[in-house]
Amino acid sequence: MASEITYAEVKFKNAPPPPAETKGVSLPLVPPEKSTSQSAPQKPTWRFLRLVSALLLLLCVSLLIALVVTLLKGTGGCEEHKALPQSSAEWHCVLGRAEVKGRVWMCCPMGWKRFQSSCYYRSIDTMNWGDSETNCTGMGSHLVVINTGTEQDFIFDWTKRIFTSISDRSYYIGLTDQAQEGQWHWVDQTPYNETAAFWRQNEPSNGNMENCAVMHIETKANRNWNDIPCSTKVHRICETAATSF
Repeated sequence: MASEITYAEVKFKNAPPPPAETKGVSLPLVPPEKSTSQSAPQKPTWRFLRLVSALLLLLCVSLLIALVVTLLKGTGGCEEHKALPQSSAEWHCVLGRAEVKGRVWMCCPMGWKRFQSSCYYRSIDTMNWGDSETNCTGMGSHLVVINTGTEQDFIFDWTKRIFTSISDRSYYIGLTDQAQEGQWHWVDQTPYNETAAFWRQNEPSNGNMENCAVMHIETKANRNWNDIPCSTKVHRICETAATSF
């Protein structure tokens, strides 16, 4: 007698369903996609970083060019700088005021003294009048031209503090009557104004071919001009326009 075989269907709880069968085709198992909200942020590429660097460099160059153009406009160009000694390596600047431009920097070469809109140089060596003027023009200036009582007071106060001997007491200024006796002229062609002159008492004497003017520092009075022979070797005061920025 043949034994009977009993078949039973067993289902497991929570078991994954069997893969779908496709006739003749085997489907690869695909892992589940990761959530986009949990993906790591992408780092910037080198091409993007190079672009940002180039833009920053271009911005810096543009700002530098704008600054140079502004300074050139404020100084009036190269011609104005030719009025100052080109050998000066350093400048001394103070904040001043111009009537038109407003507050500006007024600059003189180191070793020069600024007053209002001019720079002044006081020599420590001595020369005759002609060599003194040549020396001043070689530095882009001229022997000082005194136009006002305020300027005369400034130069007088500035020079009287430093003389140490008799030879130190006279400074050539840019006034001469060499072309015609008694007809005084300034070196920069400024008209000579008798009412704005500061001669000592009984000067100019016009004696002994005394055709060149000096500022003679010996008294407390600021009326101290004197005429002397142009061949006399004394100190000198040069003047030039200050550079503004």
